[in-house]
Amino acid sequence: MIVTVRPPEPIAPLSDSLPSVAARFAGAIDEPSIAVQFSVYDSVRDIDAAEWNSILTPGNDPFMELGFIEAVENSMRSDCRLKYVVVRDRHGRTIATACLSAYTIDGASLAQGSAKTLCLAIGRVWPWLMKHTMVICGLPISSGDSQLRFAPNADRASVLAILDRLACEFAKAEGARLILFKDFKAEACRDLESLESFGYRRADSYPMNCATTRYRDFEDYLSQVKSKRRRMLKASLKKFAKGGFRVVTLTGREGAADLYTDEVHRLYENVRLRSKVQFERLPAEYFRELARRLPDNTSFIYVYRGDQPVAFAASMFGDKSYHGLMLGIDYEINREYDLYFNMLFKSLDVGFRLGAHDIELGQTSDSTKHGKLDIYQTPLSLYVKGGRSTARAALKVSFSLLFPPRPITYEREEEDNEE
Repeated sequence: MIVTVRPPEPIAPLSDSLPSVAARFAGAIDEPSIAVQFSVYDSVRDIDAAEWNSILTPGNDPFMELGFIEAVENSMRSDCRLKYVVVRDRHGRTIATACLSAYTIDGASLAQGSAKTLCLAIGRVWPWLMKHTMVICGLPISSGDSQLRFAPNADRASVLAILDRLACEFAKAEGARLILFKDFKAEACRDLESLESFGYRRADSYPMNCATTRYRDFEDYLSQVKSKRRRMLKASLKKFAKGGFRVVTLTGREGAADLYTDEVHRLYENVRLRSKVQFERLPAEYFRELARRLPDNTSFIYVYRGDQPVAFAASMFGDKSYHGLMLGIDYEINREYDLYFNMLFKSLDVGFRLGAHDIELGQTSDSTKHGKLDIYQTPLSLYVKGGRSTARAALKVSFSLLFPPRPITYEREEEDNEE
């Protein structure tokens, strides 16, 4: 039995200063999986870790780890407002957890093609007009994963009714124009069907670039790919070898945060400013906090020319997954030594050596990654609705411009090795 339960009026607003806000639903409900109460927390430090972790996949859900969430909270508290929700059934058992965030972005980052050109032109004349605050079910990080989890027996419609109501209250308090649920893989979208009944529309997010994972390390990969691709890869490797670079690979526990200097962070800014997707601007402290809060689940690769950092790559991993988060390069040196490609190679080597079943390499530079490596794409979806009546009206006429279809360009190649 699926029962959609809406919170009764009045509901405690999210702007309350209490660290925990809980509301109980009226009426007797016999179905044990129906959500009957929830709590909202203003800080990750107020969350009961055992309760939060009780519905996660142990060791393999890095973007819902409290350490990751704490890294975001500690480093981005001046740029975003965060709330955390725990939903329980009538017996007090946890059936869902979620993060909510309010974040202001440049509207041009949502557009593409001619719409993006128009938004950029407007932003140069009236920059305030292109600033949009949105409430996100998730964190303001392009991780390619969501921050919403259900227990197996949870009534999804009931939980989503709660989250929608909380998101709407949050949007009102923040003056947000949009409410977004992001980023969901195809199988996860089956849990979100009832969002349409609350006025959300499903749209394509940028696809995730993934790598085949049957290799022991990058050398093993190189030995198995087709000869044409192998020649391209070896050419890039030879260019890098001529540079005489020093490469340092560290986990968070081995002191990776100490090497993430402001000079290294400028390499991240180099790549961010050239990216077609500029959803967030991450501070240097975000990367340092990742290394500190997830010491055994983060890897950093630093490349130096003498004492000068010229490239870096940051990643997170679980027991079975590897996620390339971000890289940065000196573009002047990159022209001669193929730094960008070699950072991808070294990141893949880390993922292969960890024995990851899933390797993800971000949502940008699709054609570049596919051209060198057997990278394929998997679709991601988001759900959006207006936070105000004016925004809802505007979305009706501009939805396809702001959220255009983003079809998969590179399907998975089942066989790319020589016989």
